[in-house]
Amino acid sequence: MNPNRSLRVVLATVGSRGDVQPMLALAHAFVAHGHVPLIAAPPNFETWVRSLGFDFAPLGVDMQVFLAEHCDAMTGNPVKMAQEMSLYFSEQIPLQAQQLTPVCRGADAVLWGGLAIATRSVAEHLHLPVLGVLYTTCLLPSSQHPPVSIPWHGLPNWMNDLLWRATGLLGDSLGLDSLNTMRASFGLPPVDHLRRYLFENYPLVIAADEVLFPPDPLWQGRYPYANFIFFDDPTPLDPDLDAWLSDGEPPVFVGFGSMSGEGTDRVEGMIVEAVSATGRRCIVGAGWAGLGAGALPPGWRVVRDAPHALLFPRTAVVVHHGGSGTTASALRAGVPQVLLPLILDQFHHAHRLHLAGIAPHPVPMEKITAAELADAIRTALELPEGPRLEAAARLRASHGRGEIVQRVEVLVAA
Repeated sequence: MNPNRSLRVVLATVGSRGDVQPMLALAHAFVAHGHVPLIAAPPNFETWVRSLGFDFAPLGVDMQVFLAEHCDAMTGNPVKMAQEMSLYFSEQIPLQAQQLTPVCRGADAVLWGGLAIATRSVAEHLHLPVLGVLYTTCLLPSSQHPPVSIPWHGLPNWMNDLLWRATGLLGDSLGLDSLNTMRASFGLPPVDHLRRYLFENYPLVIAADEVLFPPDPLWQGRYPYANFIFFDDPTPLDPDLDAWLSDGEPPVFVGFGSMSGEGTDRVEGMIVEAVSATGRRCIVGAGWAGLGAGALPPGWRVVRDAPHALLFPRTAVVVHHGGSGTTASALRAGVPQVLLPLILDQFHHAHRLHLAGIAPHPVPMEKITAAELADAIRTALELPEGPRLEAAARLRASHGRGEIVQRVEVLVAA
């Protein structure tokens, strides 16, 4: 490839803010390398993406609405989750293909993440190089952890293997017909296994810390790592919030990002009771669930949007759901964490951070009590700081964004 050639790259993702934000970080990196990115994402992110100066194309449904309507059914019950995902796949795979095809025509490469699972077939149809980006390792089969839809961690290896085989069959029954119908419309041959098609035999990269989320030896190096992708939001902290932070001891931050549903519906009163019991002041991150709408103790603060890179280093503890983006930001800040997982990869992240000595033993958001949360916050403050400070130093020195841009350049040149 001509080193001076400017590439047009489509960055496709479907999901919550944690799925879109890494694509914004990558878009900045592509621009820094002289390329032209376009972000294809759920329509509720258009204003944000365009405000940062990037071209945008809608992809899939408004995920804030989808999670508000379906999160209850997806919480802690693999059967209900399978039913919801079956409906999702049948509706969204053809929609994604319809929306992505005109957007990708004329592009030099396509990069995808999250639930944008039609992307690889669209790229194949248009003869474009494609790179998949995984924000977590729990999507890849391993005897060391269960499938992403299973919340039970710490199982014996043989049981994890059994669950992977079972969910592989279930996954094919949920999404394979929709995928193959879409592929047939492109004149492409059918695939016989959904998970293998999405995660094997083409370029993928894991955007997660290799030390905290190590590879399974059985992967035999098939999945290279590029570490977490950090988006440094240019928005400054609100001056009033900045002054409040400076005028007292570091607070507890509690926020669950894009999560909504049964777990967060009952959690606001528990937060007040638990954090008050620690004697600390608190910042409540409203998120998509709208936390903090009720009565809060005097002196507490509610934030709608605040850059985690600026906020987290000034907190005593970050209490969150375990989403990949929030987990990575808290790790880079080097602060104690309490993870209260609700769905999917959040259980994996919570388990791995506990094993590393960075967070207390996780209790699911929908099950934890105020007394247990207060104890978890105290435990997080008492954990040795070495493991979290080592992780913070490693993440601050990482360059995941640039590594991924270089991988795309190599794909185009091949």
